[in-house]
Amino acid sequence: MHDNEAASLETPSLVPNDQSDLPDLLARTSASLRDLADRLDEGTLIDPVEWVIPMADIGTDRMEAHCDAIAQRLGKKHLAVYAIGFDEDVPLERVYAVVDGNKARNKTLPVADRRAFARVNKRKGCLGSRCLYVGKSEKAAGRLRQHLIEADPTTFAVHMKYWPSDIPGNLTVKVIGVAGVQSILLPFIEDQMAHETPPILGKRGSV
Repeated sequence: MHDNEAASLETPSLVPNDQSDLPDLLARTSASLRDLADRLDEGTLIDPVEWVIPMADIGTDRMEAHCDAIAQRLGKKHLAVYAIGFDEDVPLERVYAVVDGNKARNKTLPVADRRAFARVNKRKGCLGSRCLYVGKSEKAAGRLRQHLIEADPTTFAVHMKYWPSDIPGNLTVKVIGVAGVQSILLPFIEDQMAHETPPILGKRGSV
């Protein structure tokens, strides 16, 4: 074997990265986050509003009237964060049974017939929380209708049309308008709300 052939078989040595060619990534990331925080500080939370909807109306035609009232109040385009929850009269055990049951039944259906129900979060992370779902939207009224009634089967939502109407208590819908903030920053506000009141449903950690 020639010397150059032997050399080609040697394991190449690892050359450490030249730190002078790598700007401080952590410092740049921190600076970007501080810039985002400054931009959020320039925003304003406006026009908070809350609706109380009887659980007995869920899955019935009366939900259309509730959603129409929300749309009339918010308008077609309303940049906001929102939370759907329950009052103290709603037994959380029934809520857990419904969300777990919907998930289980959905899995038994052919793929083409399934609905994109919002993800069920781990129970230990939201145990005792009366928050069902936290979200954000540039068209809050339309998005809430998807949750409170139903959305396209491929759109992730609560799809409450498929909930029973015999659960006691009331559903609460809180909407907080956001002004002076770009829509791309809404996930930060949404995640903060979800951290403070962990929701039973919905993907978390969007930022």
